[in-house]
Amino acid sequence: MTFWVAGTIAVGTVASSVIGANAAGKAASAQRDASQDANATQLLISQQQLAAQKEALDKQIAAAGATADKQLLVQRETLTQQLAQNAEALAFQTKMYEQTREDFAPYRESGVANLNQLNTLLGIGGNTGAADYGRFRTADFTPADFTANKDPGYAFRISEGLKAIDRQAAARGGLISGNALKAASGYSSDLASQEYQNAFNRFQTIRGNTLQPFQVGAAAGQSAAAMQGQANLNFGSAGANTASANNAAYGQFGQGATGAYGTLGTGTYNAIGNYGQGTTGILGAYGTNVGNNLLGAGNATASGYIGQANAINSGISGLTNAYYQNRMLDIAANRQSAPYTGVP
Repeated sequence: MTFWVAGTIAVGTVASSVIGANAAGKAASAQRDASQDANATQLLISQQQLAAQKEALDKQIAAAGATADKQLLVQRETLTQQLAQNAEALAFQTKMYEQTREDFAPYRESGVANLNQLNTLLGIGGNTGAADYGRFRTADFTPADFTANKDPGYAFRISEGLKAIDRQAAARGGLISGNALKAASGYSSDLASQEYQNAFNRFQTIRGNTLQPFQVGAAAGQSAAAMQGQANLNFGSAGANTASANNAAYGQFGQGATGAYGTLGTGTYNAIGNYGQGTTGILGAYGTNVGNNLLGAGNATASGYIGQANAINSGISGLTNAYYQNRMLDIAANRQSAPYTGVP
């Protein structure tokens, strides 16, 4: 009867150990599975968070690019307007310049013609074959010029005086008295003496009156040329001012474009920095969670192994105890059935 009791206890102890070991193993396996599921969940969450970070990065970069495009468009429109205004101003200056040239052209041409004729009369022009070339080279009217009948007034008056004497002689049948001859000779001499000064004065008057219109015309042409020269300078200054204004407009456009691209670069840099920080945080959290899950799985595995070992040890210990208990029961039973001898 004792053997069966001991066997039953042993079987129960072994069964209990096996059940405990299996339970510990299943618990460890379940915790490992849970850890793997948790890692998969963490991976999915991390991927979703990374996708959200990437989407946010793309939106920030797109927004920065759109802002830069708008700024550049405004800068471009401003530049176009400034260049158009400058071109319009230059076109107006060009029209004024061309009108000025057209207005001054007759005066310049007349001035050139008057100057050429003036030079011909003074004998300093290139048209040496002209009939009046050098006619008024100097203001001198010498006695030789007078005797050479260069003054038509004197020649006319003396001719008319001599004609009167001839008519008197003809009226007398061709006879001229000595007094008449003396009077004719005196008339010529006195007339020559009187008329030289008159001829000199007439020459100066004729010379002045002849040259003066050409001088006035040449002076007018010179004045027109001077004013045209000033108009040329003004037009050149207008062109230079337009070029300077265009350069300034391009400079402002360059500064604006630089600012827009700088803002774009800063926004993109910050967006990428935020993306990097967010990605680092997500990956760091994922690594930490996975590490904790793996550590928990490892601890569960170790705990399962320990639980199985403890269950097995408990079974072995139970078997050992059952054996010794069985032995003690056997000894006790034998002592009760044997006669007492006084020896323990």
